[in-house]
Amino acid sequence: MVASDGNIMAVNRPAMKLLGKPSAELTDRSLSEFVKDSPQKVANYLQTCAQSRQMILGAISIDAGSGQALSCRSKGAVMQPRSQSSPAIIMLRLEKQESSRFVVLNQKINELSRENQRRQRAQAELAESNEALRDTLLQLQNALNAVQTEKMTGLSKMVAGIAHEINNPVSFIYGNLRHAEEYCHDLLDIIGCYQKAYPQPTPNVQAKIDEVDLDFLEKDLQKVLNSMRTGSERVSEIVKLLRNFSRLDESGFKMVDIHEGLEATLMILQSRLNPHGDRTEVEVIKQYDKLPLVYCSPGLINQVFINLLTNAIDALEDEKAKNNLQNNLLKPVVTEPNRIWISTEQPTDSQITICIKDNGSGIPSHILHKIFDPFFTTKAVGKGTGLGLSMSYQVIKSHGGQLEATAEPGLETKFTITLPISKPIPE
Repeated sequence: MVASDGNIMAVNRPAMKLLGKPSAELTDRSLSEFVKDSPQKVANYLQTCAQSRQMILGAISIDAGSGQALSCRSKGAVMQPRSQSSPAIIMLRLEKQESSRFVVLNQKINELSRENQRRQRAQAELAESNEALRDTLLQLQNALNAVQTEKMTGLSKMVAGIAHEINNPVSFIYGNLRHAEEYCHDLLDIIGCYQKAYPQPTPNVQAKIDEVDLDFLEKDLQKVLNSMRTGSERVSEIVKLLRNFSRLDESGFKMVDIHEGLEATLMILQSRLNPHGDRTEVEVIKQYDKLPLVYCSPGLINQVFINLLTNAIDALEDEKAKNNLQNNLLKPVVTEPNRIWISTEQPTDSQITICIKDNGSGIPSHILHKIFDPFFTTKAVGKGTGLGLSMSYQVIKSHGGQLEATAEPGLETKFTITLPISKPIPE
């Protein structure tokens, strides 16, 4: 009888005869003292039997006393004590094994057991490495999100500063236009009175009238004033949109006009929508429904808008480059104008939807499920980090909404944002 730690607890007569020692010299000693095998091998074998709670076929080489090893086959049973802290008791019976085949088989079994243990250790190390990689990936994503947020915050501060600097002179010009218009009308009225009082001007006055073309000046002056008024109103509108966009650094939730955020984002991206060089114009088709104010973070929602619209513009530019290459190499391809559709609606009393789609080549179906994964991008190296859509997805999710993408090869790519209108009631 042997404990799982290798300590001999009791021996019978065949065991005393096999080991060549009386019971008193065997009890309370380690089994490894009387075998030719290494103590670690004996310990591993007993531990394996104890853990599996059954005897495992094996072989032990007994020291016959003459310096020779006697191969024995191990048999018996395992007794598990009630206390889990106590070692298991193994009823070990050793039988002489004359054939070497059993020894070879046992060696193979031991090798397989060691190989299995090595694989288990490798799997444990691999699982630990995967967990460390997941943690590193999450930390990297958070760091890049922080960099992106800081970049957008810096942009919003710069835009706010520009809007402030432009607003003062524009307000001054716009405020004085009304007075300039009145003064011009008064001066023209005085000239008209002089013409009635002195229908025959002196030669030098007539020469000056002919030089400035007074009739044309009277007609065109009002057009100039109207153009100045229209231009100053447009600049004032741009300043207002710049101020709305500069709310990117506002992290608090409030009731927001979604259309204002969309218009501000389009104004910021206007330079990429206009034609320039080989780049064609991107036509934006807006289909706005009447929407209520939405409880959200204006800065974060505007950031989602700029990410989605920037991706749409990039997709249209890539499609244009492919078509140009095909036109140069093969027969000309007739292409439609680049278009982006933005539509809003209120499908229910509790939520709104914003849809943004373009008429690019679409996203292949086999990667559509990956586009919201961190660091996944279809853009060329250096043109994208793969964080825009992932961050947008997390922002909409944090608002209690959904961001979905639908696309088919050769058809439009469509992103649909669903947002709750009011503050969600905590459960």
